[in-house]
Amino acid sequence: MHSLFNFQFGDFAETNPNWFDWFSLVASFFISILSVVGGFLIATEIYKRGRKDKEKEERELQASEVRLLKNSLSQLKAAVENQIENLERYIADRNFSLQFNSGVHADFLHFVNIRYLYKDIGIDNKVQINKLNKLLSSLYELGDFRVSLRDELRSYMGKYNFHEEKFYSYRKLLYTKYFEFCNQRGKDFILENGIKRWRFSDDDHFMINYTETRNKIFNDNEVMAKNGLKDRDRLVERFVIPLINNSADFIPEDYNAIELTDIANEVNSAYIDMEHVTNSHFEVMKSYLGNLQDVKAKIDEFLN
Repeated sequence: MHSLFNFQFGDFAETNPNWFDWFSLVASFFISILSVVGGFLIATEIYKRGRKDKEKEERELQASEVRLLKNSLSQLKAAVENQIENLERYIADRNFSLQFNSGVHADFLHFVNIRYLYKDIGIDNKVQINKLNKLLSSLYELGDFRVSLRDELRSYMGKYNFHEEKFYSYRKLLYTKYFEFCNQRGKDFILENGIKRWRFSDDDHFMINYTETRNKIFNDNEVMAKNGLKDRDRLVERFVIPLINNSADFIPEDYNAIELTDIANEVNSAYIDMEHVTNSHFEVMKSYLGNLQDVKAKIDEFLN
């Protein structure tokens, strides 16, 4: 009986864990829980720090984009003001001399993250967002401003020169054709102070009127100067148009009158075309000026 009891107890002791095994099991369980909780807390802290670092980086980037925009706008404003002055001078002088400022562009927008600009303003600030939208719209229109402005000037000069070449036929009216007709129709000539004066038949009213009109314009100090033509407007008004009107009385009988009228009409038409392309060109240049003034105003509004 005693031996049987001893056998059963020994068998139980061998088949059941002692207190140390239970302690180890419980400790392992708690360590596992602590490891999971600790890992979670560490991961949470790392996430929070990473998020803070990212938010800080975002704020720095945002501030950097805003500074880049404002610095670029300040430089653009100076270039725009200079180009405005040049355009105003060009429109006032009406010549072919226009200075171009290479700084009039918005290329810097390629390097600005627009999202940060809106974020800096805040989606609820509708007034400032509206200012930014207007500004960006004007800046994007500057994309081809320099090329477009140069092309407009080149186009105008090309058209003007084309018509001007025809206008220069006025020299035929003053010299070439006049002397040609004199040699054909003049009776003789006399010298007055070293200048050859042609005389015509009393009934050659065409050449008499032509000569009188020509002599009158050469004595008109408002039209002619010692070095040549002084005023194109007055030349057309006081010489070309009167020649056309006078010659009309001798057409179609007088071939020379027909020739002279053709040349005079060509000069007059060329002058009209020159005026037309000039007026059209300067209207376009005024629109360029207005665009620049609008850009400047929007920059001022945004920066202030």
